[in-house]
Amino acid sequence: MLAVFGIQCSLLLLTFVISTRKFVAFTAADTVAVIFCSTHKSLTLGIPMLKIIYHGDPHLSLISLPLLVYHPTQILLGGSLVPYVRQWMQREQHRKLPLGTI
Repeated sequence: MLAVFGIQCSLLLLTFVISTRKFVAFTAADTVAVIFCSTHKSLTLGIPMLKIIYHGDPHLSLISLPLLVYHPTQILLGGSLVPYVRQWMQREQHRKLPLGTI
């Protein structure tokens, strides 16, 4: 479980670093969307794909176990990051306001 958490944190950090570079030119809202949408995979997509790829495999339940562990970890980590991401986004939006609009 700790390894899954570490992988998820690494992916979130990597997408944040890449999406905040000047040459990418994403807005703060775009960066937040990239952070959460690029690393989050859901059971609604993963389980049907596994059923198609491993159709008839008697070990399908064992094959799907990593996805069943990864998905709740995404939800918990994403939920715990919301206040920090919100503060960052508000700071970025405030920083880019033209002078005199505050």
